[in-house]
Amino acid sequence: MESMSQWLGGQERLQIIDFGGINQHNLDYVTGLGHRLYAEDLLRAYDSFFSAEERHTQQLSEPRIEAFLDDTLDLPDQSADGALLWDTLQFLPAPLGQAMLDRVHRVLGPDSLVLAMFHAESVGPSARPQSCRILDSGRLQVAPRGERRPIVAFSARAIEKFFRRFQALKFFLTRDNLQEIIARR
Repeated sequence: MESMSQWLGGQERLQIIDFGGINQHNLDYVTGLGHRLYAEDLLRAYDSFFSAEERHTQQLSEPRIEAFLDDTLDLPDQSADGALLWDTLQFLPAPLGQAMLDRVHRVLGPDSLVLAMFHAESVGPSARPQSCRILDSGRLQVAPRGERRPIVAFSARAIEKFFRRFQALKFFLTRDNLQEIIARR
């Protein structure tokens, strides 16, 4: 989080997307730095958009994925400056997670940053998503939210392939045993 905080602190009037949903800590932090925050609870949107059967089988057609992306992240190309993905992409079926990341890449402007987190490969077939609250430039409060969900495991190499459209990646290990990724568009 420190790298993202330093970058945010050195910029003016950015548009940041928070995919963990709205929470007062993140809103206060981002707007306190003079930026705007667009919040979308990606997992809640997934649960409400796709049917129970689609979520259970994780068989999603391309037209349904495109409709979800249009419904969830319908922003003009290069209209945002940064994204806080947290651990949300790991809780989406792989094709949807990749499509969402590709859409994020499209809506971000050049040199934008993305913060994402990944649970360890050894977490098992399911895990609990994390609620992430920015306390200050160097501290993040991470706590489980909701019930356990199916999770897509990523090795470091798989994360690199997942972010292949981005120009640079930095890996960090958090105190909560999550792998933090900073990706530059």
